[in-house]
Amino acid sequence: MNTTPSRPALDQGLSWPTLRMWVRRDGECVDLVSLAPARGAHPEEVLLPSDPEPLIQLGKISLGSSRAGLYAVCLTQEGTDRRLVLCQRGSEGAVRISGIMSSIAAPLYGKTRAAMLAAGREQRAAGNQDAAAQWSTMARQLLLAKRSSRRGRSVRTISGGLPTLGKHG
Repeated sequence: MNTTPSRPALDQGLSWPTLRMWVRRDGECVDLVSLAPARGAHPEEVLLPSDPEPLIQLGKISLGSSRAGLYAVCLTQEGTDRRLVLCQRGSEGAVRISGIMSSIAAPLYGKTRAAMLAAGREQRAAGNQDAAAQWSTMARQLLLAKRSSRRGRSVRTISGGLPTLGKHG
């Protein structure tokens, strides 16, 4: 993961999207990251990534179209910044986040879309109109995917196969 100061998540002046999680540390190493309170864990704000690929994956997880797990890693390798950032499986130092993903689906969707839009604003402010347009397109695709996922469910899916007595969701 690139952690140069030009990254939006590292810019102290920018409010970058975060999710509240429970983190337990063993010295400087992260021992546990959980979506629910856990013994010895303290609530921390975990940053969303600022890279397109992991954000697209987070969007898929938030819409239920991916069963991939969530992972977090220390934002920087130096011990000065103790913040965590969501990452993809296989990232160096990644810790799997425990808990039920459906419990954070709605906030994960909103924060993922907010991160995409924030990255687009940053690119636009830096004069990179093409990159800004790509970020905006990704955010719009996520919005459209959410809308189509809601529309595509049948009455039987919504009701779990039980009679709905004329109610259609």
